[in-house]
Amino acid sequence: MFENIIGHDKTLGFLQEAIKSNNISHAYLFNGQKGIGKSAIAKEFAKLILKTDNLESNVDYKYIAKLEDKKDILVEQIRKELIDDIYIVPATSDKKVYVIDDAQDLNIAAQNALLKTLEEPPKYVVVILVSNLTSKFLPTIISRLNIINFSPLSKEELKKYFDEKYKVEINDRIYDFTNGSMGLLDEIMQKNMLADFNNIDLIYESIESKDSVKSLFYSQKVDFSNANLLDYLEFILYSNFKYSCVNIVEKAKERLKYNGNYDIVIDSMILKIIENS
Repeated sequence: MFENIIGHDKTLGFLQEAIKSNNISHAYLFNGQKGIGKSAIAKEFAKLILKTDNLESNVDYKYIAKLEDKKDILVEQIRKELIDDIYIVPATSDKKVYVIDDAQDLNIAAQNALLKTLEEPPKYVVVILVSNLTSKFLPTIISRLNIINFSPLSKEELKKYFDEKYKVEINDRIYDFTNGSMGLLDEIMQKNMLADFNNIDLIYESIESKDSVKSLFYSQKVDFSNANLLDYLEFILYSNFKYSCVNIVEKAKERLKYNGNYDIVIDSMILKIIENS
């Protein structure tokens, strides 16, 4: 059970016991920060409930996520993929499992539509909401969910995951920045951002030595239009107690958000950080 999952031992033990004792709730909320394995655990839990190794071909399993061109999970989607299907009895198991990923994006109409199902679910239904922000949910939704809070992975668990998957060395500062998120580590590697992160380290070293030429040189090698990279620079500054410089990065983010000239915004940010360091 859960052999491919890293960390979350206490939570996995709780879910395993629910399976063994046949004490499975009709509705769960898997809550915690992005990228720590909640969705993967929800799918593995679904496999155990349905007694299958292949969810993709299992008609008693439904995975619901926000459509690419939508900013919310809409009521029409919940009606079509869950409500219209939920009263059809299971075909291959004694349960049906619905996983709603990024469930914090359910709009109010979708939550209200889901509420009736959570109030009077068929006995064979298990709904798992995966979320990173409980404040987005109606109180009536929250009250009907078995909430399982997931903690960030430890640095040791992250290193084990990263070493096994990528076999590349990265500095401890990046592990600290990801704050227990495997998903963010994966994004850094899959988008080939490791060189950018290393250049930001060089930018900071140049800032410390008040070398504006080198700072600007290395900043030209970084695509700061990726928000994670400005976040990383901000993280380094904050970690070194340069709080006024953190505010400078925040202002640069705002200017870029409202289509400020990229080169001017970044160069100005770097020079102001040097001035205030």
